[in-house]
Order: sequence, then structure tokens, then C-alpha cells
Amino acid sequence: MVAANPQTGKSPEALVKILVTVIEKTPSGGATREDIKEAYLDAKDFLPTERTIYRNIRRINKLFNPAAFAKGGKIKKKSKDKLPMMIRSFRDGTGQTRYIYSGKKLISNDESSQALTLILGLYSQQKGILKDHFEKVIGSLLLEMMAKSDGDYSFFSDIDEHIHVSGYGSVEPKKLLRRISEIIRAIENCKVVKVDYARTYDGATRNREVEPYGLVCRHGSWYLVGRCRIQQKRRIYQLDQVRRLKVEENSVFKRPAGLSMTDIFKDAWGIWNIDDDKEAVAETVRIKVKKGVAERFKAVSFHDSQQMKSLPNGEAEVTYKISGPGEMIPWLMSWGQAVEVLEPGWLRDELVKNFQDAAEVYQP
Repeated sequence: MVAANPQTGKSPEALVKILVTVIEKTPSGGATREDIKEAYLDAKDFLPTERTIYRNIRRINKLFNPAAFAKGGKIKKKSKDKLPMMIRSFRDGTGQTRYIYSGKKLISNDESSQALTLILGLYSQQKGILKDHFEKVIGSLLLEMMAKSDGDYSFFSDIDEHIHVSGYGSVEPKKLLRRISEIIRAIENCKVVKVDYARTYDGATRNREVEPYGLVCRHGSWYLVGRCRIQQKRRIYQLDQVRRLKVEENSVFKRPAGLSMTDIFKDAWGIWNIDDDKEAVAETVRIKVKKGVAERFKAVSFHDSQQMKSLPNGEAEVTYKISGPGEMIPWLMSWGQAVEVLEPGWLRDELVKNFQDAAEVYQP
């Protein structure tokens, strides 16, 4: 158990709620004091004073950037220019105070702060998915940081360049963070990683030297994207299948300029159809959803490109613009007769074939 910390108190619940609220509100102009009060109320069951809000914002900034604060807790002169705060405040056109997440992800050499930086970057991409789970992980990592709050802090580059998260389902980031942390370190320092990889289709283990480009999380599974030095092309490795991973400290490679995981995977439905250096081509997929089930599609976005048109009989026509639509087949089959593929024709035919093959399994 972590003892009471002079910077954070006995628990980080209020800090987590405030930090998450500021991250969520930043794209729309920042969190107001009323937003902060509601966040605090959610954690503590009572409204904070203006002084309490100020102290909690300062605690968050000091936790992430202790070098900017003097011994008495005051911000050092000109430190804002040298080391930006995690949370900044400003007055809008109406004179109202707003708080924004700076996007300057500050970490120490400590694994807990590295992991927390990763989680904060992932949280901003989740769009509210698994909010409670992410808050628990953020709180847990804050507790670890409280216990070892010393260390030198440095800037961390924009996490969106190296990590892309999408889809739905359960993600367990803390379980994988230690390995992910090593991969991120290799990416940032352009170090080659050696992996013992068990192939998904036959279980055979292969040794690979990989120039790591980035990480992708799809539907609860994590993948390493990089250039295989043996095959001389870009490949994707599911982290669950990696039996051993080691960073080659004396190695170095040149990362392709302008390479972004979000740019590569933003149109993708799945993962495996994008495992080489060719540019993926997005196709239009149009499906018809029956009445009743259509309500589910109104409530849930299964892909960023999802567009929905209501039909007079309560059904719906849903359109996607995606690359690798063949990977939609298991998902489409899971809807049974409630979903019909209208286009493309080849996907419709492939789906029919899969249903027929599945039916044969149950033939006497």
C-alpha cells in the first residue's frame, strides 16, 4: 500500500477524474471549472472549492514535471517556457477559465511513468470506449509513480505517430505494458528487436530481426509493425504470439520518413491484409440491417467510416469505406440473417460460401 504522498494525498481518484476530464474536453476548447467540479464530485462525493481545484491541477503538473517546481511548491520562474505543464489554463473570450491537456507527454526513465504516458496517449484515441477500465489503469500507474516520484523528466514525442488504437472489445494494456514499453523504447531510439515468433497457423517458432515501426491495437489484440530483415519487407507480429523479445542495444536502423501507424491503418477493418509495403486501397462495403438490429448500428460505430441511412420499414443501410474487407467475414457471419451484404459482389459471394461450408459441418 502506498503511504500518503504530499503531492497527491492517499489516493489518485480525484486526480484521475480531473486528468481524464481535461483530456476529453480539450478538443472542444477545454474543461471549465464546472467540468472540473463535476469530475471531483464524481470521485469524492462533495464539491471542491476554487482553492482545491487549483491545488489538484498543480499536483498533476508537479507529478509529471517536478523539475518545474521549487521546493515550496511554486512554479519556478520561466519554467513554463522551458518545460510546458501537463495541464494549462487560459481565459476564453467570455472571461471563463478553461483547462487544456498540453499534449506534451512527459516521462521519466521509470517504467511506471512510461506506461502512464502510453495509456494517456491511448485514452485520447478511445473516444470513451472502456473508460472505466482506462481510469483504473491510470489510477494504478499514478499510485506506482507516487511511490517513486523522483527522477529526471524529458519530452516524449507525439504518440499518435507510433501507436494507433481502434475497434471495440476488452483491452488489457497493463498486462502488456512492460513488453510494449520495451518496443516503444526501441522505436524511439531506432533499435532493432529480436523476436521468437510462433506462427498463428501452425505454431512453429521462427526467429526474426525486426526494425520496429509502431504498434497497433485491434479488437483487443496488440501487434508490432516493422520491417523484417530476413524477408526484407514490412510485416505484422501479434504480441500474444511473441515468445521472447530482446532489444539489440548496439543496433540502429533508419525509420522511413513520414511513416504513421494511423495513416496506414485508419481505413483498415482488420490487420492481416496490410502486411507489406503496398498502399492499401479502400473499398466501399454496403450492408442492409434488419429492423431491431438496426438500433444497434445506430448506437455503436463499428468503424470510423460508418455511415447509416434509415429505411422506411425500420431497416437500415450501412456503408463502410475500408481496406481489407475480406476480414469482415467472421463479423458479418456473427449477425446471421440480420445482416445482408449488398456490395461488393465478391464479398457477398464469399460470405455465402462460408455459410455453406459452416452448414456442411452440421450435416449428418
